Amino acid sequence: MEASRSNVPVGYLTVLLGNLCLNRSVRTKVRAGLPDQRLDMLISKIKEFVQYHEHVDGKTKDYEGSEGRETWQNYTARLLLVVEKLERS
Repeated sequence: MEASRSNVPVGYLTVLLGNLCLNRSVRTKVRAGLPDQRLDMLISKIKEFVQYHEHVDGKTKDYEGSEGRETWQNYTARLLLVVEKLERS
């Protein structure tokens, strides 16, 4: 339980950093601080965050209804689009 509590804020910060890296100048600065100056680690952590949320979503889907489900699917699609753009950069 405690590990998941700390993973959530770290996951959201990772997603924030990934979104910021869509900007070329930010991406250049972030890359400079990463191993081998590559975004692989960041991309991997965003994917891990998406998997975690898909797992949680699978356990709570009965409580959200169709509107909540659609919102969640859009959120997941947006995160995966960020990953795709980062992989191409």
